[in-house]
Amino acid sequence: MKRSPAALQRSHIEALIAIGDGGSVHRAARSLGVAQPVLSRLLADAESRLGTRLFERSSQGSQPTLLGETVLAQARSVMRAMDRLSASAASARLPVRLGCIPRAMHTLIPPLYARMYAGTHADDPAGTDDTAFRCKVIEGSSTMLFELLEAGELDFAILRCASTVKSDEVKIERLYAERTVIVCSNHHPVLSARPLRLADLAALDWTLPHADTTSRIAFDLFWTRRRLPPIEPVLETRSFESNIEVVAHTRLLSIAPESIARRYMRFGMLSILEIESALPSSPIMLGSRLTAREEPVLKRFRKLLQETAGELALG
Repeated sequence: MKRSPAALQRSHIEALIAIGDGGSVHRAARSLGVAQPVLSRLLADAESRLGTRLFERSSQGSQPTLLGETVLAQARSVMRAMDRLSASAASARLPVRLGCIPRAMHTLIPPLYARMYAGTHADDPAGTDDTAFRCKVIEGSSTMLFELLEAGELDFAILRCASTVKSDEVKIERLYAERTVIVCSNHHPVLSARPLRLADLAALDWTLPHADTTSRIAFDLFWTRRRLPPIEPVLETRSFESNIEVVAHTRLLSIAPESIARRYMRFGMLSILEIESALPSSPIMLGSRLTAREEPVLKRFRKLLQETAGELALG
């Protein structure tokens, strides 16, 4: 009877990842603090156990073979799972790596954390609730977060749009939709204009998100499809909060997520323009690693995200 190949050990996995990251056995041995012959034996043993060559060696270093790239991706996934296991055992807080676009930091994350830590302030002031998670949150653009997700640096990414998924390790699903609105200060003369036409707004001064942001791309597409004169903003930023602050104190117009704009309205800082053609709603997406659908800790967190997003959609 044919014997099954021996399984790789943690030392093999660490060696493969170090060689893949360093590009050579020599650099990998130095990064791990071991002698080069030791690492060479680990690599040879790993290739023997798997029955295939994982790296092509040359004077320029070690480059993974096509199959080696697949093995490396799996090795990194296994190592992250092992690290998560150790972290979970060492802490009552369950570790999650989350990427989030700025608008969702204001709309989705606050109610999410309210659900995660419900009752801990009064019943558990020390914050020892063992059902809570410990999140490492990275805030950034949809493009940046998607790249980190594909690279395995994130478990989840909350995005405005989903790029072409190139990996079987990543899945994309819709969380909820949110409308974008046009805002101005409470004292802007445009508020008295009737009827209020989009063509009239094109001639006014604007502050808008940067041209390469998802929000701006969607807005420009909306504007172009109506054959309106292009808007040349006097100010561009990567933060809608900055745009809102400028709008509140000037005669500039801008765009903002509706839920956030209404919050500023309640503070008496700005007004939402009721225009003839409303801007379309934009989907907020959740990207997740395959492990996030399998590991119990991450499955629980994903469920919380979905439940919170569902409440936002109903609201």
